[in-house]
Amino acid sequence: MPAPSDYRPTGAPGLYETSDFYSNIFAELWGPVNLTAGARGRADLRRFRERLGVNFIHCYDWAPPILQKDASGRDRHLREHLGFLQACHELGMTATIPISNYTMNLLSQGKKDAARRNVERIVAEIHGSNSAGAPVPGAGMWKIFNEYELNFDRKAERVVAVLAWIADWERAHGVIEENRLPMMVCTSFALKDGIEGAGALKDVHDVLLGEGRIGSYDAPSLWRERIVFATNPQNPGSEIRDYLDRRLPAYWRQNGIPAPPVMFTELGSSIEQAGGERQQARWLLEQIEASRPGGSGGQMLGACVFLNEERPWEQGAERSFGLLRFGPDTTWGRPAENYRAETSYPVWDPQGWWWPQTATYPVEQQTGKLSYRTVAHAWGPR
Repeated sequence: MPAPSDYRPTGAPGLYETSDFYSNIFAELWGPVNLTAGARGRADLRRFRERLGVNFIHCYDWAPPILQKDASGRDRHLREHLGFLQACHELGMTATIPISNYTMNLLSQGKKDAARRNVERIVAEIHGSNSAGAPVPGAGMWKIFNEYELNFDRKAERVVAVLAWIADWERAHGVIEENRLPMMVCTSFALKDGIEGAGALKDVHDVLLGEGRIGSYDAPSLWRERIVFATNPQNPGSEIRDYLDRRLPAYWRQNGIPAPPVMFTELGSSIEQAGGERQQARWLLEQIEASRPGGSGGQMLGACVFLNEERPWEQGAERSFGLLRFGPDTTWGRPAENYRAETSYPVWDPQGWWWPQTATYPVEQQTGKLSYRTVAHAWGPR
């Protein structure tokens, strides 16, 4: 979540109405890819790839694209994510395409039609322009909500509704099997049914199997072929290792459920939880060592670190999770000097059209914490 330092999550209309910082509106935070002379931007994506060895970006928010024709009939992309995904692709990375908790909120309020339109616009951005529905380069996986069981009405039915809408869109638009992305369902690591995370996913499984057909799949086939279990442990490494090696496989066996691939989307701890920055770095190292791909009976895909940067707008523990904090940097050196980037964001006119509102946001250096060095040691180029 590469938010500018002055971001405040108000939800009010304006530049920061959403927390989607993966669009063209904020390109000077995560771009550019080619660091030629005079290129502006902090180049977060390139930094993560070159300095940390990252190959996968876990995104949280993804507002629907806004495309409008100008007076001459040409398409004008007021908000799009194709540049972000292309940057990931050029660097050898892929990213999640999240159906964010905004859609979960709409469903909880009974606004099913609005929620479905939201999802279908996002799916069309990823699949709508290539032959046989090939996803745009850089798109790696759908992500259905973030910790659905902790948010809004907390119903597994909301997850299954989105799974069905994506599968229906694929069938209706001729997306062939090899072009269909995995579907990550994200839960917290809260205890349910005697186990962290997986109990909430079992609820999704049970609702899904009651649906019969989902797009071109019968429900058991969709579960086996598309679903990825994502959860967010912030526990010590020894507990994570036991969870993957013993407890999680046993849970699926006990319930007669085919074990889905698993990944962690929020490794880490706050400074407060760990007891200091040095302890935070050590905690993360032990978590990474316990979360290697190939574990859990071969089902473990890997792990993501939470979070790229500290968040000064937060009041609680999530303020201190990040690998980086805003401040002078002598190692990456981008930007060479802090500055304000010029941009524009779409504003809706009641008469029925969008217009671009100009704005600026800060692009500032970030300095690596001890946990940043931990990731570079664990994953970085050898």
